[in-house]
Amino acid sequence: MTNSVMDDFYEIEEPKYNRTLSNKQLIMGKNMPPIDRLKIISADEFEELIEEWIYGYLRPKYKKVQKIKKVIRLAGSGDKGRDVVAFKKYSKDGSEIWDNYQCKHYSSALTPSEMWVEFGKLCYYTYIGEYSVPQNYYFVSTRGVGPKLSDLLMKPDKLRDELIANWDKHCLKNISEKEVRLVDEFKEYVEKFDFSIFESINPGELINQYKDTIYFSFRFGGGLTERPKPLKEPAKVKQEEQMYVKKLYNAYSDHKKVEINNLVKLEEHQYLFSHFKRQRNYFYQAESLRVFDRDSKPDGLDGFEEMKNEVYHGIVDIVYDEYKDGFERVRAATREAKALALSSNNALRDFADIPVKMGICHHLANEKKPDSADEILWVIDYEQ
Repeated sequence: MTNSVMDDFYEIEEPKYNRTLSNKQLIMGKNMPPIDRLKIISADEFEELIEEWIYGYLRPKYKKVQKIKKVIRLAGSGDKGRDVVAFKKYSKDGSEIWDNYQCKHYSSALTPSEMWVEFGKLCYYTYIGEYSVPQNYYFVSTRGVGPKLSDLLMKPDKLRDELIANWDKHCLKNISEKEVRLVDEFKEYVEKFDFSIFESINPGELINQYKDTIYFSFRFGGGLTERPKPLKEPAKVKQEEQMYVKKLYNAYSDHKKVEINNLVKLEEHQYLFSHFKRQRNYFYQAESLRVFDRDSKPDGLDGFEEMKNEVYHGIVDIVYDEYKDGFERVRAATREAKALALSSNNALRDFADIPVKMGICHHLANEKKPDSADEILWVIDYEQ
């Protein structure tokens, strides 16, 4: 009996999924692991990533171990085989100790035929005295090194022999404008060169090192997972608190119809004193988020300032409404702030709990605006 062509077909049923999806997943799609994303980033993005890795990981690493932070990037065709140079000992007299990181954005894992010229450049330019031999030489790439190159890096003597055998094909005309022949004293130099300095940093290692930088979430996502540690308000009011504290004193004075301009006088009114202590706590809750934002994200991404702007526009009309006194205005504004639904586009949104939002009111009150009509004030003279 002959099988019908239709025997190989089957009816398509509606796909069903036994899982929950967040709104973020629906917007962003399936999460891609960083190591897979690294494989598809553009050459320009890889350049940016390397700059971030240098600044956020290599500089602190070498500063911590060697007490210096001299890490430089050599760009262009005249790098003579150097890419990222990290000094363990910096000098200009030839006694420097340094590591070289050769960074490559290729569509596949690095192979010996692609890298012979890099080995050749290092041998040649150190031979003629352009620079000293690095202590370590690392290959860094989006897809790592292939099995053949990996095997050679594990066997320095074989790596040397293979470089010599492939010199004329890959190095002779590709190191400088003139031919670089592997003969005489230069050949002896290569034969004695220590090829054990060559290593590779695989993509997994690069990702793990990059995770230590403030740029990781910006580049690969995943959010800011570490909640900021709340700062404890100091016993004494600090200089940088003076403006919002003075405005609170004014609000309390307006409420009690007596002058309250210091803690001694405020302590005579226990309810107001308790309120004041809570407001300082809220201020420092917000301050901890500001510091966290500053220290955990790249320069130029200011989520805390954006959040302050949101809170400002959420409370400013409440502030400039009419109240019987300034204390009632403070309470109304902070009550409105804690009920605000902040933008989901702000990376700090998940950290903005009620104390933080109320504390931002006092951060806003702690600022002097060029136009007093835009300033957060608790006591307002409507006749002015």
